[in-house]
Amino acid sequence: MTSHPLLAAIRFDAGDIDSFLAEVAARLDASGLRIRGALQSRGAASGECHCADMDLTTLGSGKTFRISQPLGAGSRGCRLHPGALADCAAFIEGELRAGADLLILNRFGRGESEGRGFRDLIASAISLGVPVLTAVRPTYAEGWRMFGGDAACDLPMETRAVVDWALQSQEARDAA
Repeated sequence: MTSHPLLAAIRFDAGDIDSFLAEVAARLDASGLRIRGALQSRGAASGECHCADMDLTTLGSGKTFRISQPLGAGSRGCRLHPGALADCAAFIEGELRAGADLLILNRFGRGESEGRGFRDLIASAISLGVPVLTAVRPTYAEGWRMFGGDAACDLPMETRAVVDWALQSQEARDAA
């Protein structure tokens, strides 16, 4: 008997992954799973750089964290606010420890590939035996593979495949 992978990444290169993850989270929540994590949303483009603000809204509690920061006119650097992301991760970790069946995170990206971002939160979920669902662009697929190893699998951006993986993860936890 093979074990069910504890980590899953939806591979995507195009499409609205944030809406897709929200739909999956809603379906799994309706099935009775205790879903925790965070989904990303973007506001309207504004300001000097005409960039949209980025927010993470936690699943379960609905708390919103602004994870973008204004960098000023002519700035071309990453607008991600590492401190706000760390605050969000700490909040979610507290929710995980209170009880969760699945952790859904909006991305495994550059930060996670380099050992930052939500990487420690994912490790906490693993240590608690909570399956993790995230999304990965091709650019960060190698970092995902190196991080997840044999505990990880890739999923297509198809609702049925993702929901099936999550429900099978719960069945595997219940059987353990």
